Amino acid sequence: MMMKNLILSLAVLLGTCRANAQQNGPLKADTVRSATLLELSTNKTSLLIFPASVRAADRGDSYVMAEKVKGVENMLKVKAGQQNFAPSNLHVITSDGNVYDFTVVYSDTPQNQTIDLRSTAPFGVAVFKGVSLNSTQLSAYGEKVSASDPFVKGVHERHYRLLFTLEGLFIKDDVLFVRYRLKNFSHIPYDEGSLRFFVRDRKKAKRTSEQDNELQALQVTRQGSPESDRGQVIIAAFARFTIADSKRLVTELMERGGDRNLSLKLSGEKLLQARPLR
Repeated sequence: MMMKNLILSLAVLLGTCRANAQQNGPLKADTVRSATLLELSTNKTSLLIFPASVRAADRGDSYVMAEKVKGVENMLKVKAGQQNFAPSNLHVITSDGNVYDFTVVYSDTPQNQTIDLRSTAPFGVAVFKGVSLNSTQLSAYGEKVSASDPFVKGVHERHYRLLFTLEGLFIKDDVLFVRYRLKNFSHIPYDEGSLRFFVRDRKKAKRTSEQDNELQALQVTRQGSPESDRGQVIIAAFARFTIADSKRLVTELMERGGDRNLSLKLSGEKLLQARPLR
């Protein structure tokens, strides 16, 4: 039954991420935006498109149902679980640290079934648990990382006429920034499906869930496209960490709608090359 297939608690879908991102105190007046009206129906699915992958969400009513689009990190399918429910709300936190606020109402015939938020100002700035920088500060230091010269050598994969490179490591207080570059030398555009990070035992040839520790980035930003002359620059920010000599930081880049998947491995020794940001 379609409605049963769609019912998936956001707490389960995104629960582990929710503990990593939270609001801290009142928002300043100039960061608050009017909520986006979201009309939901029991017999029609609406699609929310965000500028970054969805990290966490908080819904005001259990009748607001949601499901990530398979293989796509920045899209959320939403639907009503009951007719004529009282107006509710939905907050979504994205991987770039921004918060989006929705006023949710029931409608038999929603006017907009696709809501593209890629050019919409967020509701406010997110503060991340366990680190001293908020999303605005992460973005500002990310710009500095993007403008810095590459210095990490020997961490790249060249395959499928693609070049995926780890170019730099930077530290600011309790946040580690990692800079990547993706260049597409083919005439077939590359659509990124997901970017994931793991700490993995380097001696185990076979990957198992027991050996994997997936890292959740505080923020991931992208500049440019893989097809441009400069390629696409990707900046990932993490709560500061180190890894043992017996392990590697593994970055996995997956293509949406294709099989051109790439992987990078970084040793603990190279991780210690991180340079300070000022």
